[in-house]
Amino acid sequence: MKKLTTADVKVSRVMTKDLITVSLGSMVEEAVKKMVDFDVECLPVVDSKEILHGLLTFRDIVTKVIYSQVDVRKLKVEDIMAKDLVTCGLSCTVLDVVKIMKNKHLRRIPVVNTENKLMGLVTDFDLALLGWDFK
Repeated sequence: MKKLTTADVKVSRVMTKDLITVSLGSMVEEAVKKMVDFDVECLPVVDSKEILHGLLTFRDIVTKVIYSQVDVRKLKVEDIMAKDLVTCGLSCTVLDVVKIMKNKHLRRIPVVNTENKLMGLVTDFDLALLGWDFK
């Protein structure tokens, strides 16, 4: 039996699929509440068709709102989210994603289909768990 390597495993096998997202047009204050309530550091920003438009991270909030002393009650997620995203498709391998994350210094990469619909998210934590067999 052939041993699987990172070049054989598709990201769809390791990505997080049940994501907490925030809608385009939502207020940052609402997004922060969602991050706290669900204990997540990143929210994909999607429209009503689940098309990915950006990522909002805890770091975005700290650097663009708190550190800059901007009134969070006046900001929408698209005002501070990352918009020029590096994404991958379902056919990408774990090795592809690891290379991208290493070369671009990323901790997470959204997985999208050909229409840019959000399918999942691969994080450094997902990759750290690769190969572990949890019961």
